[in-house]
Amino acid sequence: SYTSQFCFPHYYRSMGSMNRLSLLLLPALLVVSTFFTLNSVGDLPESVATHFNANGVADGWTNRDHYRSFIVLFLVGLPLLLVWVMAGLPRHTNGRGQIPNCEYWFAQERRHTTESFLIGHACWLGCLTVAVVYGMHISILRANAMTPPVLATDRFITMLVVYLCGLVWWTATFLRHFQKVDKNN
Repeated sequence: SYTSQFCFPHYYRSMGSMNRLSLLLLPALLVVSTFFTLNSVGDLPESVATHFNANGVADGWTNRDHYRSFIVLFLVGLPLLLVWVMAGLPRHTNGRGQIPNCEYWFAQERRHTTESFLIGHACWLGCLTVAVVYGMHISILRANAMTPPVLATDRFITMLVVYLCGLVWWTATFLRHFQKVDKNN
């Protein structure tokens, strides 16, 4: 709580409790998943199966050091990039091309509330993304524990469907929030 209040003090105070939760949860997920990922990469063989055909049979490999670098970059970099694109970029463009009804939502009297919503909602997207990337790592870890490596495609597809459902929820909530326009202003 202190870190979020320190880094985003003016946003933190005006956020709803669910968006405050996302602002706390994202850094926690990033730290915990990175820790567990780095601790488990040593369990992988020197040649890591990272690509699998439709039947789950490995058909692409990389070495463990390259995998470690890639998965950490993907685990941390992708969620942070998405948060920046969804919350940081609209601040610089006043939402043009990204936010429906941007003139209304970035008007001086609503700008702060809009930016608070964006950072909180973008952090939820970051949380979803951390979860799916960590899930991919766990799937690769389990696949490489077998000889020959075989991906549990049913679990992998289920994970991706759950992520896509999360994206549908996230997008619907985003669009619903920004469709509200006070006709008196």
